[in-house]
Amino acid sequence: MKKILIVDDEKNIRKILDQCLKKEYEVKAVMNGAEALEILEKEKYDLVFLDINMPIMDGMEALEKISKNGINVSVIMMTAYGTIERAVEAMKLGAVDFINKPFTVDEITELVNKVFQRESLREESVTAYEEYLEYAKKCILERDYENAVKFLEKAVSKNISMPEPHNLIGAVYELKSDMLQAKKHYRVALDLDPTYLPAKENLHRSSSSLEYSGFSDIKLGEFRKKKKK
Repeated sequence: MKKILIVDDEKNIRKILDQCLKKEYEVKAVMNGAEALEILEKEKYDLVFLDINMPIMDGMEALEKISKNGINVSVIMMTAYGTIERAVEAMKLGAVDFINKPFTVDEITELVNKVFQRESLREESVTAYEEYLEYAKKCILERDYENAVKFLEKAVSKNISMPEPHNLIGAVYELKSDMLQAKKHYRVALDLDPTYLPAKENLHRSSSSLEYSGFSDIKLGEFRKKKKK
């Protein structure tokens, strides 16, 4: 049975995630990043839900230490603040996904399934549009940016009207610090769908002169897209 660690200082969030996941996974919950690191140094976990804003040690600091200490675990970042200033740094540190609070049970279940399914994808078996997207995200997490762009271009060839692949390509170029190409692809995504919020926010942020460091809704360009009602 796969093991999931929940790291959040909010009791209700820990309770919701525990109740949502414990039927299929072994689940443990702690209140801050320091506790999480102590556990991860001793035990093997498959997935961590890590809140960004916590006392003692926040999520970004914990994520950085997980990366530096060579702890092999997939990390999903959580935050109640739906800003877009913190995505690139967390991606560089190895976060696999991102979700905004509040979230639903269905969103959590879908996200966990996608993360675990993505890990099992193999290049030779990828043929469908969604598979191309997920495999590209896997490549991004492995810092294989060349293959990420290659499979995103294949996704474009499968469905030329979808903005998501271009938004993801923009995220890849942003990770490579090529902001000119990043903004170009964010604009292509918006040309295809002017209402596509992730690309709109990514373009706005990348065009800003403000410095940023951290995580956000770029999350590999598209991870856990939140649609405005």
